[in-house]
Amino acid sequence: MTKVMVIGSTDPDSFADNVADTLVRMGHEVAMAGAVRPPLRGRRLNNALEVAGERFAELDRRRQYHLIRRERQFKPDLIITLDRRIHPWVVKELKSGGARVALWFPDAVSNLGRHDMFLAPYDRFFFKNPRLVDQLSRVHQLPVSYLPEAANSDWHRSSEPYGADEVVVIAGNIHPTRAILIDHLVQAGLPVVVYGSRPPKWVEFQSVTQAHTARFIARREKASIFRRARVVLNNLHPAEYAGMNCRLFEAAASGAAVLTEVRPGLEDLFELNREVIPFGSLDELVVQCHRLLSDPSAGRATGDAAAYRAHREHTYEQRLGEMLSAF
Repeated sequence: MTKVMVIGSTDPDSFADNVADTLVRMGHEVAMAGAVRPPLRGRRLNNALEVAGERFAELDRRRQYHLIRRERQFKPDLIITLDRRIHPWVVKELKSGGARVALWFPDAVSNLGRHDMFLAPYDRFFFKNPRLVDQLSRVHQLPVSYLPEAANSDWHRSSEPYGADEVVVIAGNIHPTRAILIDHLVQAGLPVVVYGSRPPKWVEFQSVTQAHTARFIARREKASIFRRARVVLNNLHPAEYAGMNCRLFEAAASGAAVLTEVRPGLEDLFELNREVIPFGSLDELVVQCHRLLSDPSAGRATGDAAAYRAHREHTYEQRLGEMLSAF
């Protein structure tokens, strides 16, 4: 048994929530340390402190001192952070008690910020982008490893009948290109249903507002919604130029018929057109949506094959096993 401290958002079905849940089921002792910068009440105040924290190192260190206190109390063997924003001095202090510290970065490269995490003395970095890993390893000789995201073997599975709901489901934050794509799909007459946080006010698409449920879905409820949908659309951030997001693995493990954008590395994770259905253009996406919506049996085999592959090869147990073996 290893004592592991996990740093990241404690929201249900968040990255850190999945990591902690899986480590406990694997038999490890786990302490959740929460977010790097504890959120405050009031969006404006919180945003102001986030901006200030990026500019003033001393303020940022003070906001992060709770991580050091938690490390002193728990005395972990390994610390896994899913948040890149830990100040290098704080990482050094976390290591002073003898723990190894790893960063598993889950986002698109546009969220690397100033990429100052590379100035911190992490024992190892884990990225889902194979091209980024190759560059950082070959050119900069950093201690990096390729580690894709994953599905929760307990939460992301469903016994619901496939395709009972004749809809195209999208789950996630509404960034600009996703809003544009949703608008195109609605204009094409497709029954789009969107889950997640409300769109920001500056995304002024009536079609997006009408399709949006303003409901956050997580764990088994999310898995059931994915399985019951005729189509689950996995639309990627444009800066996700290689590697895949967590939604692909969650939807696949749930037994969904997943339509996903093509990115380098996808074919190494799933068999195209058998386990997931790729698309490379809007026209292709619309045609595939109509095909799956019109025939309830068209996507069932795809969803079943995706679930089998995901639970065999793409669970957090497998990913965390690889991470622990690196130490």
